[in-house]
Amino acid sequence: MTRIHVSIEERCSSGGDPMIVDALDVPTALAIADINMQDGSAELWEGERRLGRLTKHGGDHASFWELGPN
Repeated sequence: MTRIHVSIEERCSSGGDPMIVDALDVPTALAIADINMQDGSAELWEGERRLGRLTKHGGDHASFWELGPN
């Protein structure tokens, strides 16, 4: 089974490059992005195929995710 990769935009990483994190599945990838991002966006990848773009909206207690098309 192919793992999901979460690419979190560069402003969330210390080096300026996107932070890439492996996840077992899409729900786990969403949890990883939610923990590591206060706001902004990330991409979900399955191997070389981009599944979609995540954008986090809202504040600390009422945030929600928008999943955009590939």
